[in-house]
Amino acid sequence: MEFGYRIKKEWLLDDEVTFLNHGSFGATPIKVIEAKEEIERRLEREPLSFFEGEYPYLLKDAITKLANFTGAKPGDIVLVENATTGINTVLHSLEKELKPGDEIITPNHVYQGVRNTIKYFAERTGAKAIEIDIPFPVVDNKLIIEKITVKINDRTKILIVDHVSSPTALVFPIKELIDLCRSKGIITIIDGAHAPGMTDLNLDELGADFYTGNCHKWMFAPKGCAFLWVSEKWQNKINPLTISLFYGKSYQEEFAWTGTKNPSPWLGLSSAIGFYNLLNFVKVREYNHKLVCDATELICSELKIPVHTNNEMLGFMSSISLPVRLEPNEHITIDLRNHFMKEYKIELAFHNNNGNLLFRISSQVYNEIEDYKKLVIAMKDFKEKNKK
Repeated sequence: MEFGYRIKKEWLLDDEVTFLNHGSFGATPIKVIEAKEEIERRLEREPLSFFEGEYPYLLKDAITKLANFTGAKPGDIVLVENATTGINTVLHSLEKELKPGDEIITPNHVYQGVRNTIKYFAERTGAKAIEIDIPFPVVDNKLIIEKITVKINDRTKILIVDHVSSPTALVFPIKELIDLCRSKGIITIIDGAHAPGMTDLNLDELGADFYTGNCHKWMFAPKGCAFLWVSEKWQNKINPLTISLFYGKSYQEEFAWTGTKNPSPWLGLSSAIGFYNLLNFVKVREYNHKLVCDATELICSELKIPVHTNNEMLGFMSSISLPVRLEPNEHITIDLRNHFMKEYKIELAFHNNNGNLLFRISSQVYNEIEDYKKLVIAMKDFKEKNKK
């Protein structure tokens, strides 16, 4: 398939909107939606036969394909609804491992939902939630490793770190951080919400204790499809958030059935991986990475904004400082998103990163550089109208 505007017909995206925010929720291709809907029809035609007959085999097929895609053993992976559920699942199961005074550390580039989860479990256990200040802009992975290393001490129990940061879009040096923590006996939990489909994952080689990732963002799966990878040594200590019929059985059996729900987002994963493979992972990665790097250079040059990182630390997203000074408030990121949709028909993500307002662009195979030229025009207009 030829990338760019010609392939956009494979999605239901509004032609009137310049869609530069694949990163927030993804966009599911029409063929994958149709496969998901066909699964739902089969379920509703004969629910008992589906759940007791087809479902276990379809689930196994989806997990096997996912394991091949992510460089994992099928037995180490279970499916969950989203990466936030994955993080909550792990911390809930590890609650008994935490004692008062233990430290859960994470960089301050953390996703807000995970920040709240860490705070919640720290309050429940008496552990301390420690955020490590990593400046942004940052152009060197060594700085990230150094900042985290100096915060590690005898009380450090868990490191939770993004593979790809949501607010700043940086690809973190997780292999080096995992190796560092393993040498010091620290548990590693990787929030890979944005990584599957963006980075060349090999979960077995990474060697984390826990890794959770979304499939609905960059893997094209239906919404409500994510995974949790657990290293073998921890699998007998991890349970789903909802305990049901298979409590006390195997790790995968417990997660496969947590009560009646619509499994079509999980089972639609096989179609999503098939669609991705049709596009070719290497070609997708080359196209999207080059496009986001070219777009970042274009935007920063035209708006006279410093580039915040180097190309090696970008995947398919890039976060750039807003070209006008605004006073942050609780609703400003939502207000900015709504404003750019209403005034310019451009879909963007906005983040308040420790007081620094950023807009985040995404690149996907249906985008072209012309999309970002439209954004430059809109940003110049916005800047002119908000001069102080």
